[in-house]
Amino acid sequence: MRVNHFFKTKHKQLTCILFTGLIVIGSSSPFIHQASATSIPDEITVTYPYYGFVEDPDHPWETVFDALDETGTINYSDTYFDEPSPGDHPKLRAVSYALALAGYENQADGYPFDPSTPNPKLYNLLNQLGFSDPESWDVSSEADGHSMGTTIAHKTLLSGQELIVVAPRNYNYMTEWLSNFNVGTTGDHAGFSESANRITERFNQYIAAHNLSNYKTWAVGYSRGGAVIDLFGKAINTNITNYEMTPDDFYIYAFGAPRASTVATNYTNIHDVKDGNDLLLGYVFPELWGFYNTGTYEEIHPADLEITTSMVSIADLADPARAINVFSDNVSLTEDVATINGRDFMDDWFQFVTDNGLTRDYFDTTAKAPLSAIMKIYQMRTIDRQSELTDFIKDTDKGLAGMVAGNALMDLMMGSYGSDIEESLANFPVYQDLVKILKGTATDADVDELLTKLTTYMGNYGDYEAMFGEAPSITEDEFNVIKTNLPELVRALAPILIADAKYTQETFGEDYTLYHTYSIGKNAEKLVIGHIPESIMPILKSLIPTDEESDIKVPSTGIETRLESIGASAPSAGVVGETVIASLFGTILAIVFLGCTASQRKSQ
Repeated sequence: MRVNHFFKTKHKQLTCILFTGLIVIGSSSPFIHQASATSIPDEITVTYPYYGFVEDPDHPWETVFDALDETGTINYSDTYFDEPSPGDHPKLRAVSYALALAGYENQADGYPFDPSTPNPKLYNLLNQLGFSDPESWDVSSEADGHSMGTTIAHKTLLSGQELIVVAPRNYNYMTEWLSNFNVGTTGDHAGFSESANRITERFNQYIAAHNLSNYKTWAVGYSRGGAVIDLFGKAINTNITNYEMTPDDFYIYAFGAPRASTVATNYTNIHDVKDGNDLLLGYVFPELWGFYNTGTYEEIHPADLEITTSMVSIADLADPARAINVFSDNVSLTEDVATINGRDFMDDWFQFVTDNGLTRDYFDTTAKAPLSAIMKIYQMRTIDRQSELTDFIKDTDKGLAGMVAGNALMDLMMGSYGSDIEESLANFPVYQDLVKILKGTATDADVDELLTKLTTYMGNYGDYEAMFGEAPSITEDEFNVIKTNLPELVRALAPILIADAKYTQETFGEDYTLYHTYSIGKNAEKLVIGHIPESIMPILKSLIPTDEESDIKVPSTGIETRLESIGASAPSAGVVGETVIASLFGTILAIVFLGCTASQRKSQ
């Protein structure tokens, strides 16, 4: 789940933001099959895979995904399960997160994933922990977005009880990730619920196949995997009398899990672990949509993040004379408003967008289809090829952004809208529609007219080679999906932008616009910091009493502290996708720069 820098006051960044926002909005030894599981009564130190991220100097607002090439150490003992699941268990919680990290798929281990060794790093950790008889399902992600990669194994404890472990895929979901958007209109989150049902079926099959009885169960998940495990925990708790275990024997740890249940069950054996500053992802989907986590909330870090809210100066864009010079270094596009608590802002933002029509039903019926279509292109690519798509979309020289700006400029020059550039721009229909949206006065007809022009400006696939001298880095089918669905996504989100423009002018005066929208975009990197994997484990380890576990080490990941990493390294491509749900509403504001881009190119 990583966030790209939202806004720069330079030509190329302003041009490409319309498109990048819509894309924005794990070698280990093989598992050793044991004849019988190994009981581990004493604490041992095990190694787990850890993600490393390095900043690319050529792309300072992106990070290079370095795969699961780092290792951390953590202590483990079967005695962690002597205590009943409800309650505070800092050691078990930390090793649960290590297991969740190992549940990441790593494309460096082979893609499509090798069914003979579905996840070498997960299997290696399970081996260290003494588990045997692993079985894995959905090793290769399905193209329909409904699969859920899962591994289940078991071991025998000294007490004679069995311990079953359930570990879903927790990263590199590929098209599985598309189920995030499948919220449904009623009941639990449809996509997460379907995946949870699959895990429940596999859990039942595994118990029967291995003739297990009198057992405890340990299940872990992170992010999307956490939401699915959360619902799996709910399903088992609801019918726990059908299983040979008690609620105290059911240990569920979900880290940074989006809300997915329509009932706040508050099961004490489900530990919903979150950083209080996980504001974009850990608190999606909102309670205002009727979604809740199913367990007991465990906040491992307080919500102490402060952000600076901002808004766009409408005068710089609404006046053609000023718009021509909008890219000058001494012209400010924005105005800071206040420094406030991040959670307070997110509460306000969720309330605002819900009050203005972005309900669960509207998202599922109107925004989901075009958003999913665009994101499917991104998710079906291996990590090393995902940048090809984003580069094409934002490229102002040879990509989609360049074609749109060039065709808009051609339209402006050939339209006879006035005797000079200022008059032509003032009368340019596209510019007029943009200003209406900016001022919050646009009608549906205005939006339709603008998006018709946008579609025309995108051109046809063959135009790119003709204009730029080389074929695009995406296929013609992918291009056509973008051309069809991008305008529809903007259309679906336009009412929120218009409502935000009205709100800002009513609250701060007619010189400003897009308070909520721009503030979300400006602070996206900060708002997601609490969800980044490498920021969670150090916190979990710090909560283990030092006199109990002083020998374990925090792995070196190039991240000095969780908050310093905001400036040092932005999130990676994985979180880019997941952040769409929370941040895409802010990206639509970039359409206001289309007319300005055309005028700027004219003046060069």
